[in-house]
Amino acid sequence: MTVVTDDQVAALRAQLAGQGDEHRRLLNQLDPKAANIGYTALVTGAFFEAVRRRFLKDGRPADDGEIIDFVTSVRLRLEEEESKLDPNVGEIMIKVALGKLPVEARKSISGDVGHGSQILLLAGMIGDAGFTPDELDEFLRKARFFAEELRS
Repeated sequence: MTVVTDDQVAALRAQLAGQGDEHRRLLNQLDPKAANIGYTALVTGAFFEAVRRRFLKDGRPADDGEIIDFVTSVRLRLEEEESKLDPNVGEIMIKVALGKLPVEARKSISGDVGHGSQILLLAGMIGDAGFTPDELDEFLRKARFFAEELRS
């Protein structure tokens, strides 16, 4: 079972709350070896949880147009950094999380590119959701549980 630490959750929480300096400080304090497993699993768990909240309606996945529009909106928010999010990668990552594409659809996406895309898309979904601090904490509890289950 993957162990996600409180410090890893705190680092992701700071990022999702828009506290960039605090996020970097907390991220730099993480054990790199443990973070490579736990933090990565936490981001993946949070990504899957956010995708399901955003793109599943009554148990049915959103249509491709809604996914494309969302990825485009995230890229536009990145302004000059929009090249950091390949639209095809973003769409594939969301569709895999929804079960609209098989996991094998990710094979051509490197781990670093996939992880980076998840973080950018996750930040967009959380920003759009407008969570209160308590709602963000509850979201991260679910993401942590999902991450630990995903890797067990």
